[in-house]
Amino acid sequence: MKANENLYKFKVTWEPFLLRPNLPLEGAPKPGDYGPHTPGAQRLINAGRRVGIDFAFKLPRYPNTLMGHCALEFALEQDPTGAIQNELQEALFQSYFTDGEYPDAKTVATIAKRCGLNSEDVMRYITDDANQSSTKRKATQWSERGVTGVPFFIINDCPVFSGAQEPLAFQQMFAKVAEKYPA
Repeated sequence: MKANENLYKFKVTWEPFLLRPNLPLEGAPKPGDYGPHTPGAQRLINAGRRVGIDFAFKLPRYPNTLMGHCALEFALEQDPTGAIQNELQEALFQSYFTDGEYPDAKTVATIAKRCGLNSEDVMRYITDDANQSSTKRKATQWSERGVTGVPFFIINDCPVFSGAQEPLAFQQMFAKVAEKYPA
């Protein structure tokens, strides 16, 4: 076996976190001057281009992401490996950030179907009050554990950083983890 081959084992899971937990399900308008022409948007667009993401700024509403998070919980229940959940999350990101689709129940169920889930089962799950309450509770627990933004990375149950990171940041963190927990 070559050195470093299979050194790290990963399992990525998407946990619920609500950036704006008090938004109504229909979301809220983004205030003021909004669009791809603003300096903040330009920074995000340029950063996205470098990694193949097209931030289009088509939807001038802050979304309530509860339906999407409920669907992610459902996906993980259906496939504990997390493969479907990851595919669904990527599709939800594209839907909102690139295509400008609002993540309401119908949109989320349609996207979930494209990822191999039964859209009627997803719709039942994401509109169920008990499932919504459970997802909100999990999101609140993450906030109480110190998560303040997304993405937020936890390695070996230890919070390590928040926000988009360069690959070098991950390499350095993995090296620290490997020192602390040698194979």
